[in-house]
Amino acid sequence: VTFLSSTGPKLAGLIDRPEGEVRGWGVFAHGFTLGKDSPAASCLQIRLAAEGIGMLRFDNLGLGHSEGDWGDGSFSHKVEDTVRAVEFM
Repeated sequence: VTFLSSTGPKLAGLIDRPEGEVRGWGVFAHGFTLGKDSPAASCLQIRLAAEGIGMLRFDNLGLGHSEGDWGDGSFSHKVEDTVRAVEFM
């Protein structure tokens, strides 16, 4: 999936859907230099999916499959991009 960052470039993400009944949804807000494919994000989503919780995990600006340059975003921009991810869900 993709959604717009707070500064315009598209951010890339994955939606991990649990098998069976969905009990809830969340957004994985990882460290700002990590991406959606980090081992921690992958491990966490597997455990949450087993409990019926689906997750959106995404690459921050300029990381992984997201557009833009990581250095173009301040801490505040990265927080706002996390808000955009929540709104997308």
